[in-house]
Amino acid sequence: MAIRPICPSAQQCANRDARTTVLESELNRLRELDGIREDFANYLKGEIELLQAELRAVSQTNGFDRFRQVKIAISKALHPNNFAGDPTAQKIRGDIFKEIWPQIERIERG
Repeated sequence: MAIRPICPSAQQCANRDARTTVLESELNRLRELDGIREDFANYLKGEIELLQAELRAVSQTNGFDRFRQVKIAISKALHPNNFAGDPTAQKIRGDIFKEIWPQIERIERG
């Protein structure tokens, strides 16, 4: 029984070794990219947590709560739907509401 060489010719062995080297290099490059992607994802998660904490802090301040309370009071006092039984009041307050509300929303957006 004759022993068969792994590569029938030296050229095929060289090509296989070259392909193996190229594929190993590509695998290492992809592993590095995956590490970079994971590091960046962790960085973004940290940023999100910081921004959420900031948002919670801002929303819990008295100024924000007071602004919301003022907004609700203005809405109740001027929104035309609250005066469905009185067409005159509905028209007058509705016109005022339409003028004021966009400015309130602009202030809220900062």
